[in-house]
Amino acid sequence: AQYKKNKDKHLIPLPLDMLYLFFNHNINSFLRKVDNVRDKSLVFVTEFYNEARVKLHDYNAENSLTKQQRTFQIPGYTIPVVNIETSPFTVEMLPFGYVIPKVISTPNFTILDSGFFVPSYTLALPFLELPALQVPKYSLELSLPEFEVLSMLRNIFIPALGNITYDFSFKSSVIALSANAGL
Repeated sequence: AQYKKNKDKHLIPLPLDMLYLFFNHNINSFLRKVDNVRDKSLVFVTEFYNEARVKLHDYNAENSLTKQQRTFQIPGYTIPVVNIETSPFTVEMLPFGYVIPKVISTPNFTILDSGFFVPSYTLALPFLELPALQVPKYSLELSLPEFEVLSMLRNIFIPALGNITYDFSFKSSVIALSANAGL
C-alpha cells in the first residue's frame, strides 16, 4: 500500500465579524467613559493641589509671624591632636521646625603647622513653596485610530489527517503471511 495525502479539510466557523461589530459599536462609549474619568481625576488633583498649596502658605505665614527664627552659634575651637583650628559658625533654623536648617555657615579652618586654610561657606536652602498649578481648559483629547477589516476570515481550515495504513508480513520456511489494514 502506498501513502496518499488526504486533501480534505475540516472547517471551524469563527464569527469574527460579530466581534468586530461589537467593538465598533462600543468603542465610542468606552472613549466617552475614559474622557469622563480623565476630566474628573484632573479636577480632583487640581483642587487637592491648590488646597494643599493654600494650607502650606497659611501655615508658613502663621508660623513665621508667631515664632522667631532661631540661630544657633557654635563657637570656634581647636582640635589638639591634629592641630586644626576652626572659626565660630552659625546655623539658622526655620521658625516652624528643628529638623531642616534654613542657612548654614560653615567654619573656616586652618591646620596650624602647615598653613593649610579652608574658607567658610554659607549654604542656604530655598524656601519650600508650591507654585500655582496651571491646567489648560482644553485638555488633550484621547483618540483611538479607526480600523477597518478589509477581508475577514470567517472559518479556520484544519487539514484532515492523511490515510493511516498498516502492513504486516511474516515469512518463514513453512508459511508466508501478509496483512494490510487501512483507515
